[in-house]
Amino acid sequence: MSSALLLTAACAGEAESIAEQYDQGYRFGQGMPATHLGNPTASDDTAAADSECGEHAETDGVETTKHWMAGCIDGALGRPASPPAS
Repeated sequence: MSSALLLTAACAGEAESIAEQYDQGYRFGQGMPATHLGNPTASDDTAAADSECGEHAETDGVETTKHWMAGCIDGALGRPASPPAS
């Protein structure tokens, strides 16, 4: 029974970490001057935001993950926050 509890705890911790990574990226993206990025739903603007987030993160020495980048892109484009469920 203890292995089942350990597995459940590990999954819960991973989900928290994913949400936390997204939130950190989202806040970072909101702080970027992204007014030139345009329409938040256009796929070409998503690519531009991805590039901007990557460049700003590299310049600031921020370690990124795919969840952090998703949050940064959403924040930079002014989209509502939508952290991944898992």
